Amino acid sequence: MMNRWQRLFEGIRTEIKVFIFFSALLTAFRIVFLAVFQSQLASVTMENILTSLWLGFRLSLKTVGSLCLLGFLGGTLVYTFVPKWPSLRIKQVLYSITTVLLTFLFLGRIPFYKIFNSSYNAMLINGKNDDISAIVNTAINEYNALMYIVGAVVLSAALCWFLVRFLGWGAKKYSDYVGNDLSGSEQVSCPTWYPKTKKTQWMTGIGLTVVIAVLGLFFRFGGAFSYTNSINWESAARLSSNLLNENILDDVQALYRVKSIAKRTAELEVINLTPQELNEKITAVGGKPNGTNFDGSFTRTIMTERLAEQPQSINIVLGESYGLWPFLSEYNEPGAYLVEQGRKYAASPQAMSTQLALAQGTGTMPAINGLLTGMPDTGLYPNYEGESFKQPYGLGIGPVMKKLGYKTVFWYGGFSTWQNVKNFALSQGFDEFHDASEMSSEDGNAWGVGDKDLFKAISAYMDQHRGEKILNVIMTTSNHPPYSINVAKEGFDASKVKGHVPDSISDDEKQINEMGHIWYADHVMGNFIGNEEKADPSALFVITGDHSERFNFAREVGPNVASTIPIIFYGRDIHKDWLAPNAFGMSIQIIPTLAELAGRPGQTYEAMVPSLFTQEEFVFNHRLYLDKNGKVLEQSASMPQSYGDMIKNMRELAAWRIKHGDSIK
Repeated sequence: MMNRWQRLFEGIRTEIKVFIFFSALLTAFRIVFLAVFQSQLASVTMENILTSLWLGFRLSLKTVGSLCLLGFLGGTLVYTFVPKWPSLRIKQVLYSITTVLLTFLFLGRIPFYKIFNSSYNAMLINGKNDDISAIVNTAINEYNALMYIVGAVVLSAALCWFLVRFLGWGAKKYSDYVGNDLSGSEQVSCPTWYPKTKKTQWMTGIGLTVVIAVLGLFFRFGGAFSYTNSINWESAARLSSNLLNENILDDVQALYRVKSIAKRTAELEVINLTPQELNEKITAVGGKPNGTNFDGSFTRTIMTERLAEQPQSINIVLGESYGLWPFLSEYNEPGAYLVEQGRKYAASPQAMSTQLALAQGTGTMPAINGLLTGMPDTGLYPNYEGESFKQPYGLGIGPVMKKLGYKTVFWYGGFSTWQNVKNFALSQGFDEFHDASEMSSEDGNAWGVGDKDLFKAISAYMDQHRGEKILNVIMTTSNHPPYSINVAKEGFDASKVKGHVPDSISDDEKQINEMGHIWYADHVMGNFIGNEEKADPSALFVITGDHSERFNFAREVGPNVASTIPIIFYGRDIHKDWLAPNAFGMSIQIIPTLAELAGRPGQTYEAMVPSLFTQEEFVFNHRLYLDKNGKVLEQSASMPQSYGDMIKNMRELAAWRIKHGDSIK
């Protein structure tokens, strides 16, 4: 026979096996992950690698402990009181499903990290609004998604086979110790120890309760008994290597990070501020409340005439993945060749630029949202918010430049349905919107047309509208997976890159092709600027990028390299010394800076942040900040309190404006 105590202990023994299996599995996944990206570990010590694995094991106690608890409650506890409950079979099925999910998540993490230099993060939230067909096409053609899927199927099948046998090995079941009444056979005694007296049963019950409670607390805090010494996804980044920090998170904890970010974003969805609170926050960030409307509280007056002649045309080139790193001196090879045009215009005596600048976020739509709203990133999606379509954001580039007399035209090398970008742009003060569907191209792919054909279409349009004051906002697409432009045909010389890269950049064929697309995007942009400058000598150009963090470095680089973008203003009568050599900024400062350049004294515009002519104490984006020390750092509790207060106020104000509109009631 097998009594309830024996069934309880048999169930607990199974949970111990579950703990061993999943702890080993997640550790093995971490080791494989590091092996895949071992080129990024060149400057990392073995001590740091072992620390990453140890911290990861501790963090995964949360994941594995939750799995054990689920099996204990749904299997062991019921089996203790219901002898015929198929506890072992339930656990084998439950944990097999878990193994399949974990395996697919792990193999999916590898290409995800190649794209975003991160395990699963907030980009999953952004992806729900993206072009799914283009994502699938890119995943299959550029990142070998089918290979990963097949690999996940085979690997998970093998792991499930082992798991089922491992859990069943040595397991004692109730049915093994029940005699057949029809045959008259006797019941067989189960050898598993159990407490036989009431005293020992009470002691065992109390002891098990205490042990389970202590283990639950220990697992809850990731191998600690208090929050002070705990580890969670927010405190896991304890090493200098981004790869090792991301390796600490198992995929369940990474998804929990996404859930937490989504929850915090959702909290902004219901932000409510009284008029008094709103005015206090507006004042705290440098605005002047007028008691009537939000945008008007940030009215600024142009005091200085900087350009003798107002530009006839202004062109903002928002380059896809056009990062700062090729402009940096430590990347002169291959940067001098890859961004030859960008460097040329930045070095011109009629250009001014920042030394470092932060993009709005890590994706294209956050960059567009920043330009069109003129507000910092909040995690919300104004391109889908109802208030965005009732009236324009007066702080955005469209209304600001229309107020200065410009016709506003948005150009996108992709398709207008992506992220609702056409409807959003037209609702934000843009007179016209043009996309890939209007352009002929032999270099098109799922994401749009080649940049050369985009610029060709813009030049043709401008030739038909000479004499009009026009602002062109140009979002390019070619420097993006699947990197399908025939860059050699366009003139890219791979020999000037291969063998001429630092050890932080691989020079294999795939990476060379990616860098070829950086060269191509820069090259055709330079041709466009040169042609437009000849046709309109007064033309003003802004060269910048939507983000930078997608370039896959072979080894760890800091955020000063990986997360910064150029901001270059080029045109007649611009003076280089208008910005200090160590000037820094953030992307939405492009808007007030353009207003100060193109506007005339006495004219007004609305801007939540000052122009680059007024050097801020610090700048920030969705997760980083930068100040006069010249070092890009993660936002955290250790940054100056004044910085944290400013960021909080700015984000709450932006969220309120997105959710409630312009009117202050």
